Amino acid sequence: MPDQKIKILFVDDDNFLRRVYDSELSEQNYDVILAVDGQDGLDKARSEDPDLIILDMIMPKKNGFEVLSELQRDPATSHIPIIILSNLGQEADKQKGMDLGAVDYLVKNSTTLGVIVTKIEHILHSRTRSKEVQFKSHQAAIKDAKKKDVLESKEKIPATPPAEMAKQILKTTPPKASPVKPVSAAKKVPSADGKEFHFCPECGDDLKNNYKFCPSCGYKLE
Repeated sequence: MPDQKIKILFVDDDNFLRRVYDSELSEQNYDVILAVDGQDGLDKARSEDPDLIILDMIMPKKNGFEVLSELQRDPATSHIPIIILSNLGQEADKQKGMDLGAVDYLVKNSTTLGVIVTKIEHILHSRTRSKEVQFKSHQAAIKDAKKKDVLESKEKIPATPPAEMAKQILKTTPPKASPVKPVSAAKKVPSADGKEFHFCPECGDDLKNNYKFCPSCGYKLE
């Protein structure tokens, strides 16, 4: 799909200038829209949504200052860059036009078409770069916001202190079973007088008949 042409609205009540700029700007591959007076310029700015407006100052119905003021007050047209191209060359007129929101003020008798084209390209290039910067800034802001959300979500998870973690491990780890010693009867050894001595088969300690465990080593007896 071919790129859409840049629209330029040329507002001037001079028929000859309209024809000249229509022809020359069209050759520069611009889509030129013509308006014959101030009110016509306002109407076409709102309906055509041009990329740039070249505006005369001395016109019937509405002069250039009135058109400029209304375009700047209207949110639908306030974003459109406006170059004033006028026979009014007084510094006070230039200052008024710039104060009302024009991006440049050119005097007709000291401006060539080449200068106009250079101004148009510079202004539109600056706008494009500005949009690119805004887009990149927006993307960077989204990326930073996502990173911040991840960090905040991590901060919401409380860290378990080492001591508390050790307690949890101990609670969940089953205690090791103590080894069970085999059951065995105490050894009976007869003495010289006929009495029997009882000894632990594990450690050899002497025992009494009523012991179930050896008091020395814990050996379980029958």
